[in-house]
Amino acid sequence: MDQQQPEDLRDTKGLPTFSINLCPSLRLDLCQLNNTQNHGTTVWDSAKVLAFYLMDTMKRPSWNMVDGKLEIQNAKKCIELGSGCGLGGLTMSALGFDTIMTDLPSVVEQVLEVNKRQNERHIKDWWYQLLEQSTHDSTMSLEGPRLRVEPLDWLQYSVSPSAVQVNGLDPPYNYILAADCIYSTEFLEPLLLSCYHLASPTTTTLVALEHRDDIVVNAFLDKAKQVGFETRMIPKKLLRTQLIENEDIEIWKLKKKRQK
Repeated sequence: MDQQQPEDLRDTKGLPTFSINLCPSLRLDLCQLNNTQNHGTTVWDSAKVLAFYLMDTMKRPSWNMVDGKLEIQNAKKCIELGSGCGLGGLTMSALGFDTIMTDLPSVVEQVLEVNKRQNERHIKDWWYQLLEQSTHDSTMSLEGPRLRVEPLDWLQYSVSPSAVQVNGLDPPYNYILAADCIYSTEFLEPLLLSCYHLASPTTTTLVALEHRDDIVVNAFLDKAKQVGFETRMIPKKLLRTQLIENEDIEIWKLKKKRQK
């Protein structure tokens, strides 16, 4: 597929495909649809900032030799809700997490599955470069990223988690991601209840948003506390908002409140 590389990352929504360099040796190619009928088929600024934050703050993957094979040294699991084009989930997968990306069936079919397939090779190529810098033999074969895509409607899941069948869904997760899912008050409770069902007391939930409306953001924080989360905003100095020239991007860290 021909890649259209934008001059910068400030406005990519109109491009059918674009590349994003998360670090000098890891490039992801993202397919998107500028579809006004579907909020989830383009990459929004909050997803870009979240991806860079993950790359800046998480450890790079490493491997152990087990029975003559290299196995990734990371037992932690991640789920992304409302994945859209999947930038957050792809980033966590690249960092070695066992990752499941989820969205509505139409989004899965139109962009998410496509982006999974076309970036697994990029991730594996980056892993081989990391191996060359380690003490391991970089000529040994590596398993591919532990990455799955599944349809999940969190409006339904929030009401009855046990009634919603999702292949490979295995809560609790170590990390839960949601980028640009905070834009309407009617979706706040289903999203937060879904996060709560998928979390344990040690789970870190990262919600990236664009602060467009005080009413919506304040309602999100109030509802998070009602559901049972403690909330903390990631300091702005840790976010690479200058890359997209959008200072309205925020990332909120949610943790289940300790039971008294």
